[in-house]
Amino acid sequence: MYQAITKRSAVAILAATLTLTASLASAQDDPSYLPPPSADATAADLLIARPGGLVATVLGAAVFVVGLPFTLINGSTGQAAQQLVVEPAQYTFTRPLGEDM
Repeated sequence: MYQAITKRSAVAILAATLTLTASLASAQDDPSYLPPPSADATAADLLIARPGGLVATVLGAAVFVVGLPFTLINGSTGQAAQQLVVEPAQYTFTRPLGEDM
């Protein structure tokens, strides 16, 4: 009898997990399910993350310029520009205030 209860419990837990996972996955795609950022998150973003992103953008641009001769040789200039300049700039300037990417 113990094994029958265990198998039934395992099946019930598995079914509940799969059902919950599917509903959470669909909820994640809809931005209306996301709560608005808190005041703390907004302040931290404004005072810490944005200046840090600006520094990362400037430093990334400097590293990109220094490494440009090497990336031109091996053909990875676009990838280097994306990683070192574009992504930090997008994080800094295009992301909504208080929201993580």
